Amino acid sequence: MHTITPILDWLLATSLRASLLTVVVFLLQAALRKQLTARMRYALWLPVLVVLLMPTFPQSRWSIETIFATAPQARQISSAPIEIVSSGLPLEISPQTSAPAPFDWPRIIFISWLIGAAGMLLLSTASFIFTLRRFKNSRHPVSAELSATLAQIAREVRLQHLPRVWMASAIHSPAVTGLLHPTLLLPLHFDDVFTPAEARLVLKHELMHLKRHDLPLNAVLCVLMALHWFNPLLWLAFFKVRLDREEACDAQVLQNDSNDRRREYGHALLKVETAFCHRGLSLGFVGIFQRGNALRSRIQSITSNHQPHPIMKTFLITSMLLMTFLGITSAQPNSPDINTKLQKIIIPKVNFHEATIQESIEYLRIQSARYDDDSSIDPSNRGVNMILKTDASSNSAKITLDLQDISLSQALRYITELANLKMTVDPFAVILAPAAKKLIDATADSKSAAVISADKIILPSVEFRDATLAESIEYIRIKSRDIDPDKKGINILLKDDGGTAKISLSLKNVPVSEALRYCVELAGQKLSTDKNTFLVSPMVEK
Repeated sequence: MHTITPILDWLLATSLRASLLTVVVFLLQAALRKQLTARMRYALWLPVLVVLLMPTFPQSRWSIETIFATAPQARQISSAPIEIVSSGLPLEISPQTSAPAPFDWPRIIFISWLIGAAGMLLLSTASFIFTLRRFKNSRHPVSAELSATLAQIAREVRLQHLPRVWMASAIHSPAVTGLLHPTLLLPLHFDDVFTPAEARLVLKHELMHLKRHDLPLNAVLCVLMALHWFNPLLWLAFFKVRLDREEACDAQVLQNDSNDRRREYGHALLKVETAFCHRGLSLGFVGIFQRGNALRSRIQSITSNHQPHPIMKTFLITSMLLMTFLGITSAQPNSPDINTKLQKIIIPKVNFHEATIQESIEYLRIQSARYDDDSSIDPSNRGVNMILKTDASSNSAKITLDLQDISLSQALRYITELANLKMTVDPFAVILAPAAKKLIDATADSKSAAVISADKIILPSVEFRDATLAESIEYIRIKSRDIDPDKKGINILLKDDGGTAKISLSLKNVPVSEALRYCVELAGQKLSTDKNTFLVSPMVEK
């Protein structure tokens, strides 16, 4: 079940982000209670809904997660002498398989969540079907007068299609239901409870739910409640969304109406509470019925009837956009912390007998990707970049090692000692070079415009096999222009073709500046900058 971990990661990420936004919405509603209208309070929940529906979170350098991101560490050089214990075993490339974990916690958590979500959905669906069937079996004919009134109200609210109308003794409160076939549900003695004016307001409220497409949104909320059944804060949020939805619907029903109409509507709400017995409709129904504090809040909202200030509207829109952006964006991943990876990646078995330095490094490169368990990055980008620079003496070195359960850092240090190499840990790669030779004449101005621009352009993959310096430089120049949003890329001036030097590189997610530097090093050239241009020249000018 390789998809378990990504599903759980997405579920927990959306639940946490939505919970934080829920707290923000509660604080805004409490602080601006007198300034926000009912429809504004309801609109504030939109960012929470967007976050819960996001299948993935796009990366942005302005994400709030960037605050908690750590920058890559500076290069470090490991030069401590190490005693090597070797054996004469033959070269063995297949690693020892690690023992399986005794307890698969992700699977257990996933199954528990799945049982809870499926159970809620099944129970809600069964309750909805059973309730709807009971209503259908106890239906009574609808009077022609009521049908005419509904048709007139539908024209007033500009509702294109009239819903079906069921009037039954089993129905205890006016409500609407149905996604494919919207249905208006009315108690049997509906006409006897309300005055004609009050009845029109109640009917208008229910038809307004259909006009506002509250039924599809209610179905989405029901599914989200089932998915996040483990989060009590989101249950509280869903409950508050329904309360705000009813107040927003009330406001739309009474839009531009007189105070007399508002009083009639308030009396109608009180009659609904006293005349009808609420028996707990299932989640598939949207109705006018509420009692207690929720009903008092609605009546207070009806009587207030204040117009929002234009500044408040601007503030609301800005807040919603900002909340949505912060909720759906994630930080751009920093360059991998290679020092941490070198210590964290444990290779079960390293067994070499008379292996070349190239074979040894290639083996460690493959194993580093295999045993890199960082789930926050794409599997294709795991592992550690390694760059090997050798001369005639180190190229002929033979490596014999027999190691078990060893960190990648230690394995590399043993190999560098045996081959008389020096290991340099850069932010984007490990460089192995002859110990007595200077890696590079670092004359590049780190603050130049060329370096700043090249640092921002990230190459997803660099693969060279016995390429010439000119071919490598040309590839980097073309790719930098393709990836650069401004399509400018970087300028590179090649003073010498590098002679017969051959470049072999395998890098992932590396800045253009670093890829260029590695190529220049492998070709034995010197890299410098002149304002907006990189200069590649021989170590000793001809």
